[in-house]
Amino acid sequence: MKENTKKGSCYLNGLAIFLTIIFVISIFIAADNAIPLQAAAVKSQSTTVANKSTAKKDKWTTLLQKYEKSKKVNQLIFVKYKGKSKANIVLYEKVNGKFKKVFACAGYVGKKGIGKKREGDKKTPTGTYSFTKAFGIKKNPGSKIKYIKLNKYYYWSGDRRYYNQMIDIRKVKASRSGEHLIDYKPHYNYALAIDYNKNCVYKKGSAIFLHCTGSNPYTGGCVAVKQKYMKKIMQTVDKNAKICIYPK
Repeated sequence: MKENTKKGSCYLNGLAIFLTIIFVISIFIAADNAIPLQAAAVKSQSTTVANKSTAKKDKWTTLLQKYEKSKKVNQLIFVKYKGKSKANIVLYEKVNGKFKKVFACAGYVGKKGIGKKREGDKKTPTGTYSFTKAFGIKKNPGSKIKYIKLNKYYYWSGDRRYYNQMIDIRKVKASRSGEHLIDYKPHYNYALAIDYNKNCVYKKGSAIFLHCTGSNPYTGGCVAVKQKYMKKIMQTVDKNAKICIYPK
């Protein structure tokens, strides 16, 4: 009876040792598997952050790629808002299906920045727009868009009936509110009308142009570049060109 008890005790001790060994081994296996899982999680988080960063940086690249697919759009102007009233202006032209930079220069936007909501807020509109007209006080510089040489009869109307439209007061009965275009020298020596508020909603904002710089380092809501660059823009862009105005 004592011998059987002794054997039983040895058996139980052996079983305990065996189970302990199995338990320890399982802990090591679990820990070993956890390391690559943690590494994968860290890698996943890093990739997510990197992707967000890339998406932020690639806003302009996305626009280039979008319009490279277009058969109509052959020129792009990027207005990269830097803060206050400053912006970087970049002109691109499509060559063999790919946009190539023509030039980059400093420019100005509205005195209060971008994000226009209403008439008189001194902000430049945000978004992607087209050009509707080319005009200027000086003679045609070789504009690809049909050019209107200004005279004393041309206004950009503030009249409710003709709001946000160029009018010749010899041809329409309207008040002389708005901008008497020929008075804006050197700003309108050369200018392109941007199609902001193309439905002409009264007081939403009007007379938004890409034009020459004046003496102030800001505009009333337009985009401005030095005259030599404005002249080059007019010689380059056609009626299907786009101007993209966004934070840098």
